[in-house]
Amino acid sequence: MKKLLYLLVLLLAGCSAPSAETIEVTIKASEQEVEAFEPVKITSHVTLNNESISSGVEIEFELINPDGTSIGTVTPTNEGEGLYSIETSFDGQGTYKIISHVSYGELHEMPEVEVTLK
Repeated sequence: MKKLLYLLVLLLAGCSAPSAETIEVTIKASEQEVEAFEPVKITSHVTLNNESISSGVEIEFELINPDGTSIGTVTPTNEGEGLYSIETSFDGQGTYKIISHVSYGELHEMPEVEVTLK
């Protein structure tokens, strides 16, 4: 009975061990400060274990107003080599956030970048 319990503990510990795979996502804006309605390109680069991944990735960019409310989400264009991008513009003044929601299998990351309107 002790052996069975010990085996069960080992199996459960093995199942709950963290995955060696890591997804890394960087996000950047072509400009950090822009005028109202000036286009800005937002790009995310997605890698898995230091290898760019361009298939099997679910990605959306969420645009957030300066007051913290969500404007909505946009599905970026897959440019290949793990790069995903949109071109957008903002109106008004203040600092807007763009959050990159990236899922790959069970892995998920949400980096963000800010763009300030002058």
